[in-house]
Amino acid sequence: MVSEKNILMSEKAYFHLKYDGPSLISHEMDVKDFAPALLALGELLEEANSALNQGRTRVSVNIKAANPGSVDAFLSVSQDLVQQAVGLFSSDGATALVNADSLLKILGFGGGGGIGVVGLIKWIKGRKISNITRIDTGNFKVELQDGEVTVCTDSEIKLFSFVSIRKRIESVVRTPLLKPGIDSVAFNDETGKGQVISKEESEYFSAPEITRELIDDREIETNLTLVNISFQDDGKWRFNDGSQIFFAEIIDDEFNDKVRRNQITFTKDDILRVTLVRKQYIADGSIKTDYILKKVIDHRSAAIQMKLPFTE
Repeated sequence: MVSEKNILMSEKAYFHLKYDGPSLISHEMDVKDFAPALLALGELLEEANSALNQGRTRVSVNIKAANPGSVDAFLSVSQDLVQQAVGLFSSDGATALVNADSLLKILGFGGGGGIGVVGLIKWIKGRKISNITRIDTGNFKVELQDGEVTVCTDSEIKLFSFVSIRKRIESVVRTPLLKPGIDSVAFNDETGKGQVISKEESEYFSAPEITRELIDDREIETNLTLVNISFQDDGKWRFNDGSQIFFAEIIDDEFNDKVRRNQITFTKDDILRVTLVRKQYIADGSIKTDYILKKVIDHRSAAIQMKLPFTE
């Protein structure tokens, strides 16, 4: 029996990444600038493929060749289909599967009928979106506050909305263009069609701020072991609840005042009985947890004395 994880067929597509500017006249680019951009590019394609194909395909990105000239590289995107995806290209569910060539076009790394995610960011130019509406063709109309309008596909809007994908694009486009002497970055397919972003346009590619959605907020009374302390005004103390170590902000004004006045002394592994607030958020696709120490109820020193049999 063939496992659904076995590779049954694969597709490959190519695109050209090029950085240009006076600092690259010798056809060399600092590896500290180029390597992170390439890594971010690989992560971008992997995440975009996962978002659109829901794990039914896998992609890998490799440098195919480099030409003399400005710092550039031809990259190949290999996409493997797993057992469960076989036949989807010819079935009723074909539209749910995006092949390697289409993936590059959706991102804006080549020609095609759509604007591409990179093209959409470039078109918006940091302006505010006032409305996004699905139209009869199944695409979306994007309208800006100044009244300008463009049309995008469902896949383009989907990838555009992922903060993590926008951060990867920022690492590939904006971060290198902030370097002196790098004036442009270009993405082209094998026919030369694609996008060119100038240094002046780099600011448009700043990823949006990550919004946090509160999913849990609870207050408990518990015991914590003191791991280390901070005497900075905004410093967080480190605690152990017996199962994990975490940082917590202390907002107990009375306790903080005693600490500042040296009215309380501490040793490692002291135990505090506290009222602890735990807040959990979804941020950038993952769960984040904040701890706030609301009230210190009791402080027990770790320097425990032996009970000796004294007599009066």
